[in-house]
Amino acid sequence: MASTEARPGSAAAVVRSVFSQSSPANRQLTLGLAAFLVVIIVISLPSFLAWSLGVDLEIPLRAASRWSAGGQPYVASSFTLISGPDLPFLYPPWLLPLLAPIAGLPRIVVMAPWLILEAAVAIWTCRRLAVPWPAVPLLLLWPPFTEGLITGNVQVIQLAAFVAIFFVPGRSWELRPRLLEEPDMCSATPARGRSRVLGRDVLDGLLAAGVGAFKYTQLLPLAWMLRPRPRAAILGTVALAAVVVAMLPFTGIGLYRDWLDQLARAADPNWAPAGGPLAFLVGRPVATAAAVVAVAAMFFVRGRDAGAWVGIALLVAAPSVHGYGMLFLLPTLLVLRHDLAITLAIVIARYTLLGWWVSIAVAAAALALSARFPELRAQVHRESQTDRNAASSAAGPALVDR
Repeated sequence: MASTEARPGSAAAVVRSVFSQSSPANRQLTLGLAAFLVVIIVISLPSFLAWSLGVDLEIPLRAASRWSAGGQPYVASSFTLISGPDLPFLYPPWLLPLLAPIAGLPRIVVMAPWLILEAAVAIWTCRRLAVPWPAVPLLLLWPPFTEGLITGNVQVIQLAAFVAIFFVPGRSWELRPRLLEEPDMCSATPARGRSRVLGRDVLDGLLAAGVGAFKYTQLLPLAWMLRPRPRAAILGTVALAAVVVAMLPFTGIGLYRDWLDQLARAADPNWAPAGGPLAFLVGRPVATAAAVVAVAAMFFVRGRDAGAWVGIALLVAAPSVHGYGMLFLLPTLLVLRHDLAITLAIVIARYTLLGWWVSIAVAAAALALSARFPELRAQVHRESQTDRNAASSAAGPALVDR
């Protein structure tokens, strides 16, 4: 009787070898894809270097200068522009009194420390995500990171806060999740222990609030934290509200109406710098429904992939996606098998609206299917999960998989 197994030289065996993560063929495929990604990065780099350095910091600084001089920070006519430092200011009014003292300083005094800080924070983020040192420069040159670093966009800092909430350092390429369950604290807990727990709640709450402090659609991590860490979520919300209230004597209420009007103008899909809304591809009703489903499903996500899923929900729920916004897909890419992740990174690096949303959809589908098909995950995650399961079996029911 003929054997049903594929012969070593058959097409099925070759395909199986190419897609087996432990095979030399797959390693060659992955290296080839990485080389192609490098080519894409090199080709795209000159266009990014032509952008105005620190322009995304210059925009709020100019708005603060106008406001401190008695002018209007939210200029409606700025929507006629498609690039440059006079683009519309879209951040909340409470930021203006904080920026006004430095808005008149020489730009080199303000820009240089900010850009250096962002570069340092970006490196820290890469290492927190278990990216090995040799790969850090390549990741920082990936267009979503490059755009954020060159323009000085606050998204780089917010990504670091997001990563600090959901992940801890692991060995190379092993993305390790933090356990975010509410710590037990009762009257028998020592004072030092209660102080440590409260300090952790304060820090996590502030980090979650920081992710969305300037962009309200990025407050989803704070909302998600209500279920596993209600104390942290409440403390973060109170801290953000306290900043708004503290700045009210300077900003007044009317400026918040101007801000909301500005956000409504920015949502116009005909404005070129608006980014890439999902509504462009599927229509507003479908995009709205997708956002509602993503946010609702997010609240039920727990365990090791929580950070990846919250990042996906944050992208789907955003009214528009910019290149640097795709940084929130990084945790998912680092969980998936390397050949697939690099392929998606290449598609994202091409900076097309369709490419961004296809990458988000494929990454989300692969992450969801990885529970049924573990080979969709990077091998290091499959091995670490096997190790944890073995430890759990050896230790008995007290150990549970997180």
